[in-house]
Amino acid sequence: RPHSMTKKAVVSTQSTGSHELAMQRWEQHLIVQTQLTRDKMLNVLLFIDGGWMIDEVDTGDVERREQLESLRRVCIPSTTFLLVNVLTESGQDAAVVELADYLASEQYQLYTLFTKEELRKFLVRVYESSIRCGCDPLGFNEPVAEEQPTEEN
Repeated sequence: RPHSMTKKAVVSTQSTGSHELAMQRWEQHLIVQTQLTRDKMLNVLLFIDGGWMIDEVDTGDVERREQLESLRRVCIPSTTFLLVNVLTESGQDAAVVELADYLASEQYQLYTLFTKEELRKFLVRVYESSIRCGCDPLGFNEPVAEEQPTEEN
């Protein structure tokens, strides 16, 4: 019987090693796919030449402009929260904190497309991510306690 126990132990060790290797491959694949998703969704949010669903040339069509604005007010916050979910679920909390910079940017002015409640929810998500990644909510690393200056006599 000792031989069968050794055989089981070897099979178990090999199985564990295979499982760990499969997990490492899966985690690498997850990182790559999350990065691709992040890049593509940021391209939607930060579309070149002013933004997604903004006409490059003003045609004077007020109804069209209002319709596009209405779509942006629905789609941009939804896309942002979808991206936050993807990043959070894949453990990329620092990227969620970085996303706040894009939302706050005067260049893109995405914050203007969010209701106060949506902004509040977004900021809560940024705060939670900042705690998990060890950053303050502005994205800076937590300050290391500085030595207090001592008085010289």
